[in-house]
Amino acid sequence: MNDTGNPYQLTFEQRPGYIFARVRAATISRAAATRYLTEVAEYCAATGAKRLMLERDIPVMLPDSDLFFTTQDFLAMIGPLKVAFVNPHLSIEKEMEFAIMIGTNRGANYNLFHSEAQAERWLMG
Repeated sequence: MNDTGNPYQLTFEQRPGYIFARVRAATISRAAATRYLTEVAEYCAATGAKRLMLERDIPVMLPDSDLFFTTQDFLAMIGPLKVAFVNPHLSIEKEMEFAIMIGTNRGANYNLFHSEAQAERWLMG
């Protein structure tokens, strides 16, 4: 846990044309995921952002059922924002792809990348 009592560290950066958010944690629960995704959605709403790059520096994923509902919840929170997810952990690639598919099948404008540079090209394209 960090000083805020959260099991994750969440930072934001305003970059030209989009918000960059990075979440770091050793592990994740549905409650913690919902909490940080709510913070991200509120920050985007408060700044009027239309694009978001979210680096998910968490080496594990939620179980499929939690992942399904958390992804749906995030879509409801974030609305039509274009979201580039950056996953630095190849060991969870399939699970991240599943989460992106859940969102895009429900109308989200999400994509998954391994680097910020790739994500930025898609986000700003």
